[in-house]
Amino acid sequence: MSHLRNTFFLSLLLLTPFLLIGSDEIDNTPMGKNVDVITQASPKKEPIDPQDKIGKKEKEKDDIGWVLFPVVFYSSDTSVGFGASAVIFKDYYKDKFINKADSIAFVLFYTLRNQLLNANVGNVYWDNANWHWGSKLLFSKYPTDFYGIGNHTKLSNEEVFEPFSFDFENDFNYRLWRALYGGVTLIQGYYKLLDKKKDGLADKYFQSSRKEGFVSGFGLKLNYDSRDDSFFPTKGIKGELSFQYFPTWLGSQYRFSKFELDVRGYIPLVFDSVLAIQALFVAVEGAAPLSYLPALGSKDLLRGYAGGRFRDNIYIAGQMELRIPIWWRFGAVLFFGVGKVQNEMMEFFFKDLKYAGGFGIRFQLNDKKKINFRFDMGFTPEGFNFYFNLLEAF
Repeated sequence: MSHLRNTFFLSLLLLTPFLLIGSDEIDNTPMGKNVDVITQASPKKEPIDPQDKIGKKEKEKDDIGWVLFPVVFYSSDTSVGFGASAVIFKDYYKDKFINKADSIAFVLFYTLRNQLLNANVGNVYWDNANWHWGSKLLFSKYPTDFYGIGNHTKLSNEEVFEPFSFDFENDFNYRLWRALYGGVTLIQGYYKLLDKKKDGLADKYFQSSRKEGFVSGFGLKLNYDSRDDSFFPTKGIKGELSFQYFPTWLGSQYRFSKFELDVRGYIPLVFDSVLAIQALFVAVEGAAPLSYLPALGSKDLLRGYAGGRFRDNIYIAGQMELRIPIWWRFGAVLFFGVGKVQNEMMEFFFKDLKYAGGFGIRFQLNDKKKINFRFDMGFTPEGFNFYFNLLEAF
């Protein structure tokens, strides 16, 4: 636990410059990525020029908006997936630092690998967006590829385990300064292993870990978001720092803790192109369910590796992506990422790094909102994978 605490305070210091320069309400995180962190003091907000401020009363005149659309996607770890998503929203408050809306979102999808996920996310603001309540309710039955624990597992080790999970998370945040929010998180959930390969790698993992039980914890969170658009940002920074603790005295049958630092920056370039950069660090300590362990390889980070290709207690990764408009609603991207998983904090971060790169095509579905359909092709030393999805990778 001591190395996690040291990592937490060290990363808080590292993140401070990003927070001072520059959070998304809805995380693009299936299976329940959780976040938290709070500061001890609430800095006094700087005065805002009335010309830069759109008040609450003006926003209340706006009608409630809604979006309903089908969801179709593909990746190596899901095969073809399809479903639907609905979002209901109402602009609440805007000033020179933030633009917030009350919203409710529903997502339901099923894949040809018999993966089923339902996510329900809500956000409510009050007192001129000084206070925020966010709630997430997720259900998933999700057969998942597993290759073993560590940074050197073999691709030929592939097997499947099938967990069922229920997650209910509530965030209570206060606006500390400009676009900086801090708050607490409460997490309740249930995890059950439905199926696994007999005498396989997952079976060995569960010999020392519960196959079923309640998950209960709390956490602290800081997040800052100065991006100009949550769908397709062209400038600004998003930073999120969180720590979660799942103790037995709160009723959790899994005792573990989780720390996460995620920083993303967006730099405008010539010809309306954008350079996007992300750095991610995740550490888990204790007897966590297998699905909660950090995993390298996904449709969003280290594209090209099979989903969840490498798992362990600690995950560090970074990526950059050049986004270039081509013609009409079409665009292209070039991306490259590096990362690794490891068991202990004291291991050398830059040894045995995994790397991946590739290209992609974008098509803007709406001429007003930059909501893109994306096709990505990622290459690694192990081969390649391709992805069809909505929205940007980060």
